[in-house]
Amino acid sequence: MKRVATAAALVLLSLLLVGCATGSSKRPALNNNPIEELTPWQLVETYYKSLAARDYATARACLSPEYASEIDRSDDSDFKNLWSISNLVVSKEANIKLYGKNYDEVQVVAEYDATYKKIITAENGRQIRFLYVARKSKDSPWRIISIGTGP
Repeated sequence: MKRVATAAALVLLSLLLVGCATGSSKRPALNNNPIEELTPWQLVETYYKSLAARDYATARACLSPEYASEIDRSDDSDFKNLWSISNLVVSKEANIKLYGKNYDEVQVVAEYDATYKKIITAENGRQIRFLYVARKSKDSPWRIISIGTGP
């Protein structure tokens, strides 16, 4: 009986690893559209809804690789310190650039109620975040390149 349970666990682990190994290309967003096809505000909405659902793989796929690396080093990142999100409101994108080095950059504002595991840089309650979303070329997908508390 123990061997059957061990074998079943190994099969499930293998399936999970194969699913993760496929990467984020064509990973479906919460609205069943591939992340690569989302508009900037849909991408931001997907990011926060994924965090709320604790779907960190989808949330991470919304970030640029450079920004994801930066988030990994932060003790108070949404992936490490966020307990819950509710009452999400995401604005349409505004033509406000952060770096001006990408093909296109826009700003999207997200407001939500948050509860954190540990109070570090933000208190529990209503939050406002300014997200910059960019694409490197006309045909590149949009990705979040920065999240901050001020424009």
